[in-house]
Amino acid sequence: MKKMNNLPKSLYIHIPFCSSMCDYCDFTKLQYFSFLADSYITSLIKEIKSYDIPKDLKTIYIGGGTPSVLSLEQLERILSTVDEYSKKVEEFTIEVNPESIDIDKLKLFKKHRVNRISMGVESTNDQILNSINRKHTFDDVKKAVFLIRNEGFTNLSLDLILGLPNVTDSLLENDIKNIISLNPDNVSCYSLTVHENTKFYIKGIKAPEDDTLRNMYDLVHYHLSKNGYEHYEISSWGKNKKYGKHNFTYWRNERYFGVGLGASGYVNNIRYKNTRNLNKYNKMENIIDEKEVVAKKDEIIYEIMLRLRTFEGIDLAQFEQKFGFNLYQNKEKIIQKLIKNGLLLLDEEKKILVATYEGMMVLDQIILDII
Repeated sequence: MKKMNNLPKSLYIHIPFCSSMCDYCDFTKLQYFSFLADSYITSLIKEIKSYDIPKDLKTIYIGGGTPSVLSLEQLERILSTVDEYSKKVEEFTIEVNPESIDIDKLKLFKKHRVNRISMGVESTNDQILNSINRKHTFDDVKKAVFLIRNEGFTNLSLDLILGLPNVTDSLLENDIKNIISLNPDNVSCYSLTVHENTKFYIKGIKAPEDDTLRNMYDLVHYHLSKNGYEHYEISSWGKNKKYGKHNFTYWRNERYFGVGLGASGYVNNIRYKNTRNLNKYNKMENIIDEKEVVAKKDEIIYEIMLRLRTFEGIDLAQFEQKFGFNLYQNKEKIIQKLIKNGLLLLDEEKKILVATYEGMMVLDQIILDII
């Protein structure tokens, strides 16, 4: 692969394997078999080495799937490959599930500079977990959190899914209280979406209505804010300023390498997506299935759409420097209307445009109005 200018400072690595298939999941995933994972890792390492990745990456994120389902030897192969890029890393995250993490894996992560753990909890109610084919209990979550903290990890993120079937307001409230009791540094709450080819879709289960979902977000926001968590991105709340640095790469519309089955990346002005076909990926020939050469007008749309997701918002001076026009002056009438309606805020001193909490809840509409 050719050498590239303006190299990204972030790397995403996708591990598609899971011990079981959750009923709602539409991510690129495969049932874990050791021999399949071995051959996949060989291809993954080839792809990593095909890029001109700088030695001073700022963030690395290993996601899935379930990276922690891999054996110690398989994890070692990946992590030792990445070692040469992680010497100056600020944040190195790996995703785990409660039932597949242990002390040996945590020690291995520490050895290879992993400093942030992201764990899929999804619900703290054992009946709900069982109904969506998750293989852990809330007891497993508590034990995993104890192990993670005991091994010295000071940055822990826990995920919840909002809108799972049969989750009432009282069950959700209990979920939030249980999560808070574990004292994570970050909480991410993702709304359920039902995709074709998932068991939920086949069963006829539908995602909740917008009003129902909004009530759920309000409930989460109320309890997390009351307990010292800052709402820094639509789906994310952080404590003590431990925001997800890697995800800010995406939200700031910055470039990043994406490697692995179905992974997306953004290098130079090209957004790309890898194949989701394992056989094709393992052949390591033409593995990129989709490419988008990002024209300036599209770059502007991405900039507005992504930056308004977070409390950083759009720095209007930076925006003008990057694109050659003043966004506020060009869209003053609509922006003023959105401010009047309580959806946007303008810090006139810093010249920063941010979405309010209300605005984040209807961000798609705001973006359509502005662009």
